[in-house]
Amino acid sequence: MLVIVWAILALLAALALVAITARSARSVLPPLELAPGETLPSTPVQRLARRGLAVGVIAAAAAFGLVAWSGPTTYVDDDPTRLAVTGLLLVSLVILAAPAMIAGTWGARGAARLDERDRAILATASNGQAGAMLVVLVAWVIALTEAYRGQPGIPDTYLNLIFWSCALASMAAWNVGVLLGYRRS
Repeated sequence: MLVIVWAILALLAALALVAITARSARSVLPPLELAPGETLPSTPVQRLARRGLAVGVIAAAAAFGLVAWSGPTTYVDDDPTRLAVTGLLLVSLVILAAPAMIAGTWGARGAARLDERDRAILATASNGQAGAMLVVLVAWVIALTEAYRGQPGIPDTYLNLIFWSCALASMAAWNVGVLLGYRRS
């Protein structure tokens, strides 16, 4: 159970790292002057990232909740639980990756939905992905080292969980990077 808590803390730390990276990347974008009280409407890319992040995180939380409920070392032995977790994780990964794929096709086709601001934000949205995955890996290494100190090895089950948490953190970081790119102070 301690390992699952570490995984959740790692994902939160990864999102914080993405926020810091995106804030520093915002300095690349020119400031936008708006009248007091005026806000910009949401762009299609912004709506895609917001919906993808919300639904993807819910699906990932359900999968990791199912692992926490059944136990990380025993969920692999139960076929229905393992298949449900894998299905939820695949759905979450596809949902989190969909905004990047859709925005990429819009950019490749030269769609009118993207303006210069969208293209600049999309160019910097991936800045925090590597950092997010590194934070998740560091948290897993610390958690597993502490949980299994003095034992001959770490169960193979955790390799699967490490992979999925890194993949999901990477795609969530892209969506967070897009949303933070649109945020104005």
